[in-house]
Amino acid sequence: MQQYFAKDRKDNTLYLNIEDLNHIKNVMRMKENDKVIVVYDDKSYICSLNKELTNANIIEVFKEHKKETEFIVHVPLLNEEKMSFILQHGTELGVTEFIVVEYQHCKYKLPQKDYQKKLTRWNKIIKEATEQSYRIHKPKLEKIINSKNIESIGNVNIMCSLDKTDVKSICQVLTRENCNDKINIVFGPEGGLSTIEEQLLVEKGYIKTSLGNDVLRTETVPLMIASILKYLKESDSNE
Repeated sequence: MQQYFAKDRKDNTLYLNIEDLNHIKNVMRMKENDKVIVVYDDKSYICSLNKELTNANIIEVFKEHKKETEFIVHVPLLNEEKMSFILQHGTELGVTEFIVVEYQHCKYKLPQKDYQKKLTRWNKIIKEATEQSYRIHKPKLEKIINSKNIESIGNVNIMCSLDKTDVKSICQVLTRENCNDKINIVFGPEGGLSTIEEQLLVEKGYIKTSLGNDVLRTETVPLMIASILKYLKESDSNE
């Protein structure tokens, strides 16, 4: 079943936004009484569409909100294809917030006048990935910042470094003991973080971390960490 987000509720009726109603009518070609999943107020519901396809009537609760581990990813400013890849798959793997960062080594440049247009486009990708993966809360993406403005906003702040001196492995830093804490990661674009950026992050309390001897694509880094975190959380909950 397709999932959507409701903008309002009255009794057992959930109201969808115009964009989603157009998707139901013109893309999915749904009809009266077709079933959809609709999210509203920390719950998702199995619903049936009304005759006019203007709202959805609740049949039963599908899923109640389960507190998610806060997992923040500072994404380097990349081209559209790579950004879409990270946002889509990061959402599927449990990222709760994306912050886009302009680093010294970023090859892709974006004029400030185009920031809002891109943020709107990227949030649409996140919304679609949230619906596809049946998540109840859509990850946040609200801003594009310069690397000097990165803050230590997690309980565990991880900096992925290409420099192999004085680093800890990712498996030393992420453990079952802290996998449910607020995790915040920073990684650079192609070419990695600059020396100045790394020094600044260390001063702000970031743990200098290595992902191993393999050289990973930029867009692979957050997905590798998200997968490790997901494994730790699930193995911890099963014990």
